Amino acid sequence: MKHITKDLSLALAYKKWLENLNKKKLDHPEYKSSFKFYKDVVGNLLWVQKGLCAYTEMFLLDPERVSPKNWNKGRITDFDFMGHLDHYDSSLKPEKGWEWDNFFVVHSDVNVKVKGQKKVNSILKPDKAGYNPFYYLRYDFKTHNFYPNSERELSLQNKILEDINTLGLNYQPIIDYRKEYLNPIIDDVLIGQKTVQQGKDMLQKFNTAFLMSIQSLGLE
Repeated sequence: MKHITKDLSLALAYKKWLENLNKKKLDHPEYKSSFKFYKDVVGNLLWVQKGLCAYTEMFLLDPERVSPKNWNKGRITDFDFMGHLDHYDSSLKPEKGWEWDNFFVVHSDVNVKVKGQKKVNSILKPDKAGYNPFYYLRYDFKTHNFYPNSERELSLQNKILEDINTLGLNYQPIIDYRKEYLNPIIDDVLIGQKTVQQGKDMLQKFNTAFLMSIQSLGLE
């Protein structure tokens, strides 16, 4: 779950609308996927998320599909994608349902089957200032599970574990995908068939899990 620099630099029509709405301290219109700026928000997020789920790093879309060349006057051309637009803090959805700071695009199963309306501790918010996955998390290459960094105090570890579960980092189908994808790459690094850098260069997803695996195996 890597850090995301959530730059709102493409969906400029939405940005202007949101700034005006918040300046007037108005409630946001009802959140629904048919709203005129929905695809613009999704497109800008998928660009800064590099086409990956913000939580699990599952592949959702080739980021070139939402690159700057596909935008005109702050609006994006239509596109299809896998995933859902998630409200990180679901309690903000009724009155602030279009707040940029609260949005991420995530894997649809994680959003529907795991996270839903559950409360988060906001510890693993990937765009939070100073967020560093290596500070909060560790990764077990044998089980392909994320777990709290044992160097943190116990009360923080408990909150980290809650957020790991709420955000679907260890949702079993995701674990299975990670295992199938990463094992061949890491095995090649272990036997010297590939360098660590060559392994990195191959990655299209699960970058954090790979880097933590390499670290835990003493390969870097």
